[in-house]
Amino acid sequence: MITITLRIIHQLVRGSLSRPLVTSDKKVIIPFRCWPIDIDAFFHMNNANYLLNAELSRWRTLPATSVFARIFSDKGMVFFAAENTVQYLRPIGPMQKYVISTSCFVDEKEDKWFYYRHVFQQHPSDVVKGHVAKEFAIVNLKAVVKERSGKTIRPSELIQHSDFYQQWVTVK
Repeated sequence: MITITLRIIHQLVRGSLSRPLVTSDKKVIIPFRCWPIDIDAFFHMNNANYLLNAELSRWRTLPATSVFARIFSDKGMVFFAAENTVQYLRPIGPMQKYVISTSCFVDEKEDKWFYYRHVFQQHPSDVVKGHVAKEFAIVNLKAVVKERSGKTIRPSELIQHSDFYQQWVTVK
């Protein structure tokens, strides 16, 4: 548990010191490495760690959203992952560099869920010139944000108060 907490703090600090950039196609790309703590007995990233690293990429974006202080307010703010699907395409080996390219959208009519798509891809420095980056896995996540009381915080409300969300989140 302490290792995960330290990794979360690391992502929060990095996100605070260097705001993640939103690409022209509304993605946030964050570099990672498959550390020894991420691998399993088969010497590749453990399946559960794809979800963990996807979560770490979301933690990296949190300081940029301008809603971080709301977590510690009287009403609080809690992020719940309601549904995850993972499509494993190829293994990530020990110490291998990769990036997580994350996009996010909300359904304007529903205005309840955030839908994240995390694509684990070959690190740009490892892509052979003239080739496309290999994909390792795709994590799709459906999430809701709530106050501590259980009341849902609408995505439209969070987007309204965050320039970063306005740049990043696609409203469909």
